[in-house]
Amino acid sequence: MVRKIFAAFTIFCFTFTLLIGETLTLLAQTDAQAKPRIAVLPFSDTNANSKREGYGEAISGMLMTELINGKIFQVIERNEIQRMMEEMALQISGAVDSNTAKRIGEILGVEILVFGTVAKFGDLVETDIRLIDTETGEALLAESASSRSVEEIRSMVKNLARKIETRYLGRFLEELRITSTPAEATVYIDGTVIGQTPIVHNLNKGHHKVIVLKRGYENWEKIITVVKGANDLHAELTSTTTPPTPPYQPRPKSGGGNTLLYILGGAALVGGGAYFLLSQSKEEEKKSQVSITVTIP
Repeated sequence: MVRKIFAAFTIFCFTFTLLIGETLTLLAQTDAQAKPRIAVLPFSDTNANSKREGYGEAISGMLMTELINGKIFQVIERNEIQRMMEEMALQISGAVDSNTAKRIGEILGVEILVFGTVAKFGDLVETDIRLIDTETGEALLAESASSRSVEEIRSMVKNLARKIETRYLGRFLEELRITSTPAEATVYIDGTVIGQTPIVHNLNKGHHKVIVLKRGYENWEKIITVVKGANDLHAELTSTTTPPTPPYQPRPKSGGGNTLLYILGGAALVGGGAYFLLSQSKEEEKKSQVSITVTIP
């Protein structure tokens, strides 16, 4: 009996482990597919000092590591890039036109390519990079950076990686221009305050909730859809100030009826042309209530 239980438990654990492993693998593949694929090609050394010390290859390798740590892209490994380039007999140099970028993108199956050049002058290391969209051949980013010591190189490469990430994500942003009447109203977008009108703000394309607030005016809110191109939004605010109510003016009734009006703690009887007013001080009003009966013939 114990053996059967043990055997069943072992089978269960084995099956459970397989299922968990397959699930994690599927999740990892799904996550990888959701990320844009990027390839950092070996940087070219443009002078003898840089080439002799291998700065181009070293800096491009550091950049790959920083992009992997940033978790924005799925970074293609260097050996995969090299293997595909060799199979296609494609030589890569620092000067790459849009057609070549498209071809490399098709070969590697990537959306973004990073090219770079490195030069060394004494202790100064100069690095230039270009970020290219393989679908359009468009240069998305051209950036240069320098370091004056070996210790500064890593920091320089980190800054380049963050600029690449920011520029890529910025492709999906569109300008939203917000105005209001009256101006200088506070604007919230998706629950975050962004400033006062008039204002221009970059947003991802899609749906967003905009709230415009100003003291003395009703809250203005709207669900908007940001699209590619011009996005303008105007908030016409409505004042919450209610105009004062004019004083009440009683109208005498025609005929001989009796009408009793209470005015400021006193009493007035209006009717048939007769008028009677009894006023009380506030102190007297607190002390007692007065009942008055008036008879008009």
